[in-house]
Amino acid sequence: MIDISYKKKFLKVNQIWYPDKVTIPELLRQKRKADILFVHGAPIEETKGSFRGWQEYHTCMNDLTTAEEDMLAAVNKAVRYQFRRSEKDHIEVRFYTKEDIGKSPELLDTFADIYERMYRSKGSDTKLNVTAIHKYLEADGILFSAVWHEGEMIVFHSYICDDKDARLLHSASCFREESADQSMIGRANKRLHWEDILYFKKKGLLRYDWGGISDFDNPNGIDEFKLKFGGDKLTYYNIFVGNTVLGKLAVTAMKKMKRVN
Repeated sequence: MIDISYKKKFLKVNQIWYPDKVTIPELLRQKRKADILFVHGAPIEETKGSFRGWQEYHTCMNDLTTAEEDMLAAVNKAVRYQFRRSEKDHIEVRFYTKEDIGKSPELLDTFADIYERMYRSKGSDTKLNVTAIHKYLEADGILFSAVWHEGEMIVFHSYICDDKDARLLHSASCFREESADQSMIGRANKRLHWEDILYFKKKGLLRYDWGGISDFDNPNGIDEFKLKFGGDKLTYYNIFVGNTVLGKLAVTAMKKMKRVN
């Protein structure tokens, strides 16, 4: 289980990932020092309606116990071609653990730069939550991967992970910029996802979670991209509750925005 807390604007948020199903009631009874408690991935149908603040969560997930050749065969044919084509692009794939980031903390600045440039190209000023990332690093609950080309990082991914599960948290590149080789960066991004899957498989993890699907019936472009990698459609539950007066007001506001049940 990964258990971290950090400030988000004026709220203290306690994020808990991959709890054992027996642990959930105990977690909700505890008086935790956070405004909001967010439990991700309650793996039981009984969660629905059993706790206040349950939230249905849709995703697709690759079973990492499947043979590599079978996983590859399940990937969309056009995407498999782009894996092969990327081998001619002279890219380099690198992975970064807690220890790697500790030795080269400037990598976080590079990740933030790519992430924020990507959002600026969309007309948004969204920032990378580096405070949360530091907390995940302290808990050894996050891993980064990146593609380098001609001495420049062009794509990066981050994952919340423990010894069984890896869940996509960030995927960022600057392919929308005018100077970018959009086709090459697109191939690199697809190739990196596949290399990520193989990396976690070799590490002995069991599941690769694509970090959410907005709508199985009417998938958007990002949903369709994720589904092309052959994962199984899955629904489970998150639990989102207020621990303090401020937290309860925030959760109530989110209910009104239909972000949580």
